[in-house]
Amino acid sequence: MLIVVLVMGTITAVTAAERITIASGNFTEPQIIAEAVKYLIEENTELEVEHVNNFSGSSLLHSAFINDDVQMYITYTGTQFTGVLGMEVTTDWKDRAKVQDYVQTQFDKQFDAYWFDAFGFNNTYAVVVQRKLAEKHKLTSISDLAAVADSMSIAMDNTFRERVGDGYDALIETYGFKFKRPVSMDYGLMYRAAAFGSVDAAVAYSTDGRIAAMDLVVLEDDCNFFPPYDGALVASNSILAEHPEIKEIVQPLIGNIDTVTMQYYNQLVDVDYMEICEAAKLLVEDIAQ
Repeated sequence: MLIVVLVMGTITAVTAAERITIASGNFTEPQIIAEAVKYLIEENTELEVEHVNNFSGSSLLHSAFINDDVQMYITYTGTQFTGVLGMEVTTDWKDRAKVQDYVQTQFDKQFDAYWFDAFGFNNTYAVVVQRKLAEKHKLTSISDLAAVADSMSIAMDNTFRERVGDGYDALIETYGFKFKRPVSMDYGLMYRAAAFGSVDAAVAYSTDGRIAAMDLVVLEDDCNFFPPYDGALVASNSILAEHPEIKEIVQPLIGNIDTVTMQYYNQLVDVDYMEICEAAKLLVEDIAQ
């Protein structure tokens, strides 16, 4: 971009850095990843990257992208598979590679967008319980809850409570048992409620750092109920045509952030109160080693 300014009576041309915008949702994980992408691009190009965060829903995030208010955003395969693409979660659509291939193809076809390969972590839903409860009842899988669920409470956010196909109603139908008391609860409160026994179980996000920090146990999804939610970067084909180097620049992140790693960086922010931009920079540096 060329800006013309008047300095001491002389017309001077000043080249301003081109700015692109990346967006993320309203929780820690996509914000860390977006900051990592921003950091890599700004360190390796003359581009300025604006990070707009706290989008309250995937549809709003995608609308901003379609309207070119943002040129890149962080999202998840399962989220856009059932949301923007309107697909139903069935047994045939539980394979991570198959779902990724579908959203990549459809985003290119329908939205002229490039869906990058996954970062490596699968932030799907997970049923968690206190460690002492797991040990007492020998709980290692969700199926093990069948013997005790009718006396248990389970917390979940409203989104999971209301989801069709991969929400609470489908979960209990798949596993064939019901909980005594399902409770809708703000996502931020669920971990503490589970850790301190206010509820017996919770439907959490598998990469959340508070799972390890609060010594909660993730029960195996032995019926393969939850669909894949592989985190990924989406970018407009037009911005990549203008700046093809972006693909190579963000490549170190692709496939190199597994679930345990993502849990750790989420914990740095959500539990240890590290600034998101600092956690992102540390993630990039650690991957580079």
